[in-house]
Amino acid sequence: MYTELKNYILSKTTVSENELEQICSFFKPLTTVRNEMLCNIGQVCNHFYFIKKGCLRLYEIDDKGNEITGYFALEDSIISANTSFILQKPSRDCLVSLEPSELLAINRSHFYDLVTHVNAFANIYHQFIEFAFIHSQMRIYSFLGMEGIDKLKWVMEHEPKLLSRISSKAVASYLGMTNSTLSKLKTKL
Repeated sequence: MYTELKNYILSKTTVSENELEQICSFFKPLTTVRNEMLCNIGQVCNHFYFIKKGCLRLYEIDDKGNEITGYFALEDSIISANTSFILQKPSRDCLVSLEPSELLAINRSHFYDLVTHVNAFANIYHQFIEFAFIHSQMRIYSFLGMEGIDKLKWVMEHEPKLLSRISSKAVASYLGMTNSTLSKLKTKL
């Protein structure tokens, strides 16, 4: 049940067998259905998720009711509604399971207990935070001056699984365009 999580941890840091077992003991299995909401706008996010199978999407809804996708997480990755999870404030984001998923969830108190007491887990957390920051910066700076076709090419190069796994509408919201614009751009490639 924890093989994928163990492999993920071992790929990120050096950890003893005892620490590995300790880390895994705090994660609990969770199965979701398609479109199941794990954290909704206004809720405080209290869990961090490792994706064994499936896909999660983090998005917010702007003042006009448009969905703006911030991130997709596929197998062998971790995700949370970070701002809410860290600050324990009501979330501006929705965290939803886009497809039936098998997750391993850890609650916030156990998560930070591991960060404090298990250096290997603290290392993984710091890597995650660094990745999240760098990914956000890349998207912001890359997308500011890019034409739509270049945004699509960027996704094809950096996150190719999104185009085959995720609905066009969700990918379009990630790229900051309409679904019809994305469809037109795909025909140009």
